Amino acid sequence: MSEREGQEQVVSRAAGIRVREVDLGGRAPIGSGAATEVLRLDSFTVPGHQGGVAFVRVRDGKAPQWDSAVLSRLVALRWALDARERGMLDAVAAWPLAVVEGDGGEVVGCLVPLAAHPFYYVPADDPEHRKVTQNAKWLISAPKRARRAGAAAVSERDVVARATVLARVSLLLGVLHRNGVVFGDLSERSVLFGAGEVASAFVVGCEGAAFAGEGVHQRNSAGWAAPSSSDVELSREPSVQSVETDRYKLGLLVLRVLAPAGDGLDRSRDASRAAGVLDEQGQRMLDRALGDDPAARPTAADWYAYLRGLVATQLEAPVIRGVSVSPSLVAEGDEVRLTVEVDGAREVVIEMPGRADIRREVAGRLVTERFTARQSGRIGVRASNAHGSSSALTDVVRVLPIPTPARIAVASPSVPAALGVLPDLASLEAAMGISLPPGNPRSAAGARPSGRGSSGSGSSGSGTGSTPADGTPPDVSPFDRVAALRARLEADALPLHDILRIGVEAERASREPLFPTVERFLADVDLPDATDVDLKDPPAKSS
Repeated sequence: MSEREGQEQVVSRAAGIRVREVDLGGRAPIGSGAATEVLRLDSFTVPGHQGGVAFVRVRDGKAPQWDSAVLSRLVALRWALDARERGMLDAVAAWPLAVVEGDGGEVVGCLVPLAAHPFYYVPADDPEHRKVTQNAKWLISAPKRARRAGAAAVSERDVVARATVLARVSLLLGVLHRNGVVFGDLSERSVLFGAGEVASAFVVGCEGAAFAGEGVHQRNSAGWAAPSSSDVELSREPSVQSVETDRYKLGLLVLRVLAPAGDGLDRSRDASRAAGVLDEQGQRMLDRALGDDPAARPTAADWYAYLRGLVATQLEAPVIRGVSVSPSLVAEGDEVRLTVEVDGAREVVIEMPGRADIRREVAGRLVTERFTARQSGRIGVRASNAHGSSSALTDVVRVLPIPTPARIAVASPSVPAALGVLPDLASLEAAMGISLPPGNPRSAAGARPSGRGSSGSGSSGSGTGSTPADGTPPDVSPFDRVAALRARLEADALPLHDILRIGVEAERASREPLFPTVERFLADVDLPDATDVDLKDPPAKSS
C-alpha cells in the first residue's frame, strides 16, 4: 500500500473526515487565539487539498461555543461542494478539512489550510524574527503605524487593494450564506491580507462557524458584536448569531477598512466616515448595513458586486462627475471652496488664474480644496491615474478688486481760542518731525495766552520762555502754530503714507510725558470767577 493510500485510509476513518492526533507527526506553534492554538504540521497532508496544513487545537472542549457535531458537519460541507466552489473556499478561507480526534476518540480540533507566505510579516521589535499573521488591523490603523511595526503599509488612497480584500471576504460570506452557514466571529483579526501586486485575503477562525437557525452560540470579538436587545455591542460573550449579524459585521469591516484612519476608527460605527470614499450608492448600502433594521442590510453578494465595480473604476481612466465652486463672486483675497466629484483618480491638479497649480493625491471620490481668489476666470481640474486622465472647468469665478486710495481727506478740529488752556505744542511738533522751518514769519500781535491764565509768561509746557524747536518766537500762540502747520501740510488732503508716518510718530510721542496730568493741569490754571468770564471774547492781555 502506497503512502497516499495510507493517508486516504486515515482520512476516511469514521465518516471519511476524521484523523487521529497521534498520526499528525511533527508540528510547530504559529499562533493562538482566545479559545484555540494553531500549529503548523511539518509533513501531514490531506488528499484533495493542495498546500500546507495547520492543526487548530481547542483549549477547552467544554466551552459553550464549542460543538464537535457542528464541526463535523462543517467539514462535511466542504467535501459536498463541487470542485470549483471547494477550490474557492480553500483559496480564501482556513475552512476545516478534517476533524482531529484525541486518544479517547473525543474531538480535540480540526485541520485547516495553512495561510500562504503573503499573509505573514516579521515584527520589527521581535529579536527572534518570528513570522506572525498579518491581519486587517493594519488596514484599519494609519499606514505609518503598520510600517513602524514591520507589517505591510497599504496607502489609504489605495482603494484597489482595500476593496479587493473586502470583495474576497464578501465572496466567502456569500457562499456560506447560500449554504445556510453563519460565520459568526468576523473581525479584523479573522481577516488576513497580503499586499502584493494584487491584494489577497484569507479568512481564519472558520472552525467557529455554525448553521443558521440552530441556536448555536458563537464567539464575538470586542467592538464587533452586532446590536441586539441584550446590548452586547462591546461584549466578547458568545451569542446566537445569524446571517443578518454577519451582514452587520461585514458593514463594519467595509467602514473601518475604507474610511481614512483617525481616532477611534477601530471602534467606530459611524457610516459617514466613509463618505469621501464611497459614492451615493455605496453610502446608502453602508447606512443600511449599520442600521437598526436587520432585514434591510445588504447581502454579501450585494457588497461583492459593488466592490468589484469600485475596483473596476480604478482600473480605467478617471471620470469627473462634477465640479462646483462657491461663492462665484468674491472680493480679492476672499476664500472660495472647490468641490470635485471623481471616480478612479489617483491625483487631481487644480489650475487657477493668477496663481500656481495645486496638486493633491486622491483618497476617495470627493475632493475639496479651499484657497484665496486673486483673479477672475475659470478654474481647471485635471484628474489622472495610471490608465489616463480627464479634465473639466468650473463656471467663471469673478474677483472684485479692492480700491486702494492714494489720498485720504483729514478734517482739522476747530478749537476756540478763547479757552486759552492748551499747553505748548513745540515738544509734540518736534517728536512728530513736522515743525515749521526756522525763520518762518509769525505775527505776535493778538497772540493768545498759552500758559497759566493770563500771566503772559510764555509756554506753560516749560514755563521758561525758551524758543521752541521750530525756531518760532516763544510768545506765538499754539493756535497760530497749529494753523501754520495746517497750511503747510495741507491737512485736508494728506498723502496716505504721510498719515501712516504721522500716526506712528504720534503713537511713539504719546508714550513721553509731553502733557501734564489733568489734576496737575487744573491745579496750575488760575481761573477767574465764573461771573466775570465771557467766553465769547477772550480776556485782554495784561500790560
